[in-house]
Amino acid sequence: MRLGIAQLAVGRAGFRAAFATTAVLLIAACGSLPEPQQGSFALERFFAGTSVSSGSIATLGFWHETFTARFTGVAEGDRMQLDERFRFADGERLQRWDLRRVAPARYAGTVQTEGDDGALSDPVPVDGRLTPDGAVLDYDGYAPGGNRLLLHFRHVMRERPDGTVANHVTISKLGLPIASSDVIFAKSTAALPRPEER
Repeated sequence: MRLGIAQLAVGRAGFRAAFATTAVLLIAACGSLPEPQQGSFALERFFAGTSVSSGSIATLGFWHETFTARFTGVAEGDRMQLDERFRFADGERLQRWDLRRVAPARYAGTVQTEGDDGALSDPVPVDGRLTPDGAVLDYDGYAPGGNRLLLHFRHVMRERPDGTVANHVTISKLGLPIASSDVIFAKSTAALPRPEER
């Protein structure tokens, strides 16, 4: 979900400002994907049908934006096709996911992202694994509404007791973290927590 999967997004102006200051950051160690473990969560089960989200993205702590998104998902067997439609202050952007369960706790697939020119990117590969309480998705792709600068996205999703799912996204370039996003996924707008409840 600009991720945005997070929501996973970096605005053009914010990204340029962030990238200009990455030289002062320490190189962050790139985390490897966890060992796949089957828990109660499944992407294709949660995102089948319609879902919603709300979240925010921060770029190096000095640029901040909130957003919402609506999802339409179709699950057929081990395959899930998901359209994520972000709403940012400067307009709407689409992210299109096509994921398949390739092992009991592993996913593989692609994601396409709408850029600042209104066109979807070519599909980029996504690697995913289930964890005991959620899932992790890892890929090199593009920020919704951004340019064609390739970035690394890591989504860490965790089920919450209220039935929603928390998603923390780390966005990096050349091993340097440049932005992060925190998102809550829910099956209805009414189920989204108020900001003070997150």
